[in-house]
Amino acid sequence: MKKIVCLLVLLVTMLPFSRAGFPIGYGRYLVIPGYNYYTARGYWDGNRAYNPYPSGSFSSHFFGIYGGYGVGRRVNFMYNLPFVAQVDNNTSGDNKLATTVGLGDASVGLSYYFNDFDNNHHVSLTGSLIVPLYANATKPYIGFQSFGAEVKLGFAGSATGGFRNPYYDIEFGVRQFFSDGGPTQLFANITGGVPVSDDWKLSGTLSGVNSISSAVAGTTAFYNYNKSFDFIRIAANAGRVINDNVSIWGGLYTDIAGRSVGRGSGLSLSAVLKF
Repeated sequence: MKKIVCLLVLLVTMLPFSRAGFPIGYGRYLVIPGYNYYTARGYWDGNRAYNPYPSGSFSSHFFGIYGGYGVGRRVNFMYNLPFVAQVDNNTSGDNKLATTVGLGDASVGLSYYFNDFDNNHHVSLTGSLIVPLYANATKPYIGFQSFGAEVKLGFAGSATGGFRNPYYDIEFGVRQFFSDGGPTQLFANITGGVPVSDDWKLSGTLSGVNSISSAVAGTTAFYNYNKSFDFIRIAANAGRVINDNVSIWGGLYTDIAGRSVGRGSGLSLSAVLKF
């Protein structure tokens, strides 16, 4: 249990770019290739007490393509395709120095934008299907190996006053996996940012997940990790605007609280391409 609780953090970091945001625009494309590195040297137990791993660490490398297409003025088609490399760096135990590489949990869905306030403020509802593209044949396992569905409500906008027009992107949602014991996951992401010049933007994100399940760790035939956990994470990001259609982003993040889950930190790199 000391080593496997980190796997639940990876499941969430597989979806780092899936925010409601702004409409893409009818007939336009959005493509965001990205890389996410995560590492943990300890975990929070069921009483929220931190415990270091006795020998080593857990890490993961996530490569993903998130994108969409403007089906209409109010509707976007969205998708996420991840590729994952998980590394158990522990020097003791059954899974010591093990690596698993493969596709992760893909998602496809539609976003609908309700309001016509103006071009700077948007309310959206997104529904997605989660499709596992792996078999969990070897440890460390990639995910729950279960189909699922997700629904989220998003609020995004940009102020026209204040310091260089700050912006926000807020979403709340629920994710349901269809395997025995689920889990059901409630999540929230709150992002705020500001352009500090014509070419640079800064942003910060507060995110959290509460995963609820009746399953007991280690009792399911194909999985050997806890489905019941929660955590809170903070992130800081900086973006360089190349032109109206291209920007490059980099960021750092860390877990600040949790239960029955790994405590880690990492970095992310991505490019936002519009055409």
